[in-house]
This record gives sequence, structure tokens and C-alpha cells, in this order.
Amino acid sequence: MTEKRILVTGATGAQGGALIPLLMEQGFQVRALTRNPDKPSAQALARKGAEVVAGDLDDGVSLQLACQGCYGVF
Repeated sequence: MTEKRILVTGATGAQGGALIPLLMEQGFQVRALTRNPDKPSAQALARKGAEVVAGDLDDGVSLQLACQGCYGVF
């Protein structure tokens, strides 16, 4: 599979956090959106290979930036 990047919103929550390892196992690159990339759960995602970016669902500009180059969004 050609590497495709998926943006996962709520990456440090229960649903996003459960999805990210599954996407990575399937060969997807993961961009993890979180309000605070410095929190321990976000840093753990970065150590596992996710690209962690700051953003907020209420901030359209941060969402546009986070979506750039992504194949899909969850």
C-alpha cells in the first residue's frame, strides 16, 4: 500500500487513541490532532510514530493546516 496519512481528531481520547495503533498496523501514517501536544498521552503517540500536531475543532485555521496532505480524516 502506498503510504497515506490519516488525520485523527481527538487523538488522546479513548476512541482516537484506540484507532491510531490499528491504522499504523495497516500501514497508514497518522497525524494526531490534540489541543496540547505536550501532554503525556500525546508524547506517547509521538514515540510510537504518530505525527502530533496542535489544533482545536473550534479553530478552522488549525484544522485546515492539520488536514493538509491527508488522505482522510477521522
